[in-house]
Amino acid sequence: MRNMTKLTIKERRLLRKAEQAVRLMAPLDREIFIGYRVDDASYNELARRHAISVEDVEAALCRGLAILADVMEPDPPPWWRFWRR
Repeated sequence: MRNMTKLTIKERRLLRKAEQAVRLMAPLDREIFIGYRVDDASYNELARRHAISVEDVEAALCRGLAILADVMEPDPPPWWRFWRR
């Protein structure tokens, strides 16, 4: 990641929103999300690490991504509402 002092105002705003989204996630969802996106762990590895099924990992990641999407763009374009909850 780039040095924070070199980020533009827009990039800082987006980073703060992403951090807020991660804070809003349930603890397990947050660990799964960070494990997958930051640590680059596989679904199988995350399932073993947390003693859950791969399907549970997928569900946790989906919940985390939904929160991220809601925080990053609270008012999605009209065509996107069809796929949202």
